[in-house]
Amino acid sequence: MSGLKGLVLVVLALMVGACGEEVDPNAPIMCPDYDPAVKYNKPPTAVEKTLWGGCVPRPLNDPQYHAIEKPALMVKMKNSRKMLQLKLSVFAKHDFFASLRMQTHDLALRAAFTERMLEVTEEDTLKPDFRKELRADFKAAANELFRNYEGYDFDLVADVLITSYVVD
Repeated sequence: MSGLKGLVLVVLALMVGACGEEVDPNAPIMCPDYDPAVKYNKPPTAVEKTLWGGCVPRPLNDPQYHAIEKPALMVKMKNSRKMLQLKLSVFAKHDFFASLRMQTHDLALRAAFTERMLEVTEEDTLKPDFRKELRADFKAAANELFRNYEGYDFDLVADVLITSYVVD
């Protein structure tokens, strides 16, 4: 009988220790597994809208692309009469929810990329590594945008691809 009491006390001690752990309500929530049967753009309840709009995408090495093509980004180059037109694709190696974040912040991404494009001169376009440098600048701007707007402490954007490049 005393062995049973000792076992009960050990089990109770373990249960109290496990239940005493507090959960931080402000801790980031990881996004749920992607379900193709669910329509994620229109969450049916407020709870699901909060979850899908505020969860942190998981790195799955699952490619997600967000095209910035229509309309193409077009600016007048600095100190020139020529125009620079770009079509881009933002690439992330996270789950489906990364794609939703990129869609949500499409206008901010366009604005950040346009700001960088406004600094381009004709001389810059003649450099051999110009497009590589421009892509790196776009990637840094996009990741900074997601850090500021979403509060991420990681890089959501893996790369920014230039799908069309026209100087006219």
